[in-house]
Amino acid sequence: MKKIIILLGVPGSGKGTQAKKIAERYHYAHISTGDLLRTLEKDEAADSGDRQKLADMKAGKLVQDELIYKLAFREIEKNISAGRGVVLDGAIRSMEQARAYEDFFEELGAADQALAIEIHIDDETVMKRLQTRVEMFGKQRPDDDPAVMQERLKQQGNAAFAPILEYYESLGVLQRVDGEPPIEEVEESVRKAVEES
Repeated sequence: MKKIIILLGVPGSGKGTQAKKIAERYHYAHISTGDLLRTLEKDEAADSGDRQKLADMKAGKLVQDELIYKLAFREIEKNISAGRGVVLDGAIRSMEQARAYEDFFEELGAADQALAIEIHIDDETVMKRLQTRVEMFGKQRPDDDPAVMQERLKQQGNAAFAPILEYYESLGVLQRVDGEPPIEEVEESVRKAVEES
């Protein structure tokens, strides 16, 4: 079984839910970019430069990749060095990030330990899931607005993800899972992909 599980998928694909399930089942560390940034925000002793980058992000600027790499790579290295696997949740959203993570895995001597799993849903399903969530819980987040989600799909939808998936396919480390069925069925497909890697 691989020690580094990279979950890929469009917003609403359920990768966060499946990442938590993988972490729980195999006692892997769940590394979420959002969680790392929230932890940094609460850490009074954190590097002042890092805190400034985070403040810039909250002011509407894009998060600098260097900050994400610093936070994520430190967590990955800490866990791998301790013999514990990691599951990356939403960490890779561009080709530049995919290559940077791959370079880091090679430096760590763990490139052969990486497995990428795409949880695939159609863009139409994303919109349906959003609508259901809004009907059940009301608007909880800024991207709960359909117009915002449509714009987000242009940047993070299936068309945008295609080159990243092709990259992992070329490395021979990509597994694809159908994210359309109920959560339990998706979980079983993900489990098989992880255990048979």
